Amino acid sequence: MKKRYFPLSFATLALGLFIQPLTSKAQVNLKSISVGASYWSPSLDYWNKRSFLVEYNGGQGAKLSGAIMPTAALEIGLVKGLSIGGRVGYWSKSVSSALSSGGINRTEELKLSIIPVSLDLKYTFAKPQTDGSSETTKEPFLTPYIGVSVARYFVNNDFSRQVTSNTGSVNEKQAGNSYGAQVFVGAERKLVKKLYLALDVRYHLGNYNQAVRTETTSTTEKVSLNGIEAGLSARFKFN
Repeated sequence: MKKRYFPLSFATLALGLFIQPLTSKAQVNLKSISVGASYWSPSLDYWNKRSFLVEYNGGQGAKLSGAIMPTAALEIGLVKGLSIGGRVGYWSKSVSSALSSGGINRTEELKLSIIPVSLDLKYTFAKPQTDGSSETTKEPFLTPYIGVSVARYFVNNDFSRQVTSNTGSVNEKQAGNSYGAQVFVGAERKLVKKLYLALDVRYHLGNYNQAVRTETTSTTEKVSLNGIEAGLSARFKFN
């Protein structure tokens, strides 16, 4: 009976010796939290090129351009240099115009808001430096990083039409969400103990389907969310 248990005991010991180094390398912990602001300019090609907005401003059109977006993020360290995190932002923009057609005056306004929520996988190129006169490490001037994200975009739009002294006023709201991706690069610099300033540049890849209704038809238009985002954030590090 003892001979039967010897290979099992040996295998258990070997597995334990193998797992221990992996466990010691793992550093799963809350690494940082961040708050900041970015400028994001999504394409929104349907709204800006083919929708009723092109009739605004005397036929010169109106565009949903970029806007400042507040952001918040949390980062969890995995192994040296590698981390995962969650990030959320809030982007909002509106356009409006007074229009006149066939003797009927009306005012139209479109408000669009987008909440991008992302799960980030990030690699930080941390490289300890010495001061040249001792073995004491010092903080590098800049610490760069790169990453990729899986994102989900929550979209809301609110369209209103107010007709003066006539019928036809409209107030319509739509909401939905879709998946996308992001790639990003950045760098951070230490300001004071545990507080860092980070510069983050991202490219969003995604789109969503927009229901477009008229008095007689209903169609679905694909709206692009592709675009560059760049911003700064204050990052508090726990280690």
